Amino acid sequence: MTEMHYFDRWIGRASVFLAALAAILLLAATIIITWMVFERSIGWQSSWELEIAIELMISAIFLGSPYTLSTGGHVKMDLLESVVPGRLQRKLSFLAKLASCLVCIYLGWEGLGMALHAYATGERTLGVWRALVWPKYATIPIGMFLTALQYLVEMRKDHSGNTDKNSAGAAL
Repeated sequence: MTEMHYFDRWIGRASVFLAALAAILLLAATIIITWMVFERSIGWQSSWELEIAIELMISAIFLGSPYTLSTGGHVKMDLLESVVPGRLQRKLSFLAKLASCLVCIYLGWEGLGMALHAYATGERTLGVWRALVWPKYATIPIGMFLTALQYLVEMRKDHSGNTDKNSAGAAL
């Protein structure tokens, strides 16, 4: 196997791992919200449930992004691609993926700065629970940098002619 195939497999495995983690976070948020509804239906009330569920869902979005891309779940320009000739389609697809990769790198970089700043200052949420925000912010660079790497994998596959859309699952 070439080095690029090892890179593709590593990115695919990391994407699947983060997707599993995102699924666990969403399941936890669902259980917490269900508990909150039950709790309020019997007259109890506390403040932590909604805050932590929101934190978990935000983290899940960023962590699930690379896997979503690897399985073809991200929004694309299907209409525009369907009306342009094949050769132009490939160039347009490459440019869109390149621009998206650059946006992910930018978001990852800014997210890293936010996470480091929040960690250094001990920044907390404004709610009653007052949770530390750096763990949530840390999911931004993790998810966005890995999504950028997944875009590189997708661009390489397009260039080599491999159009397998379920690359993360196939990488296992």
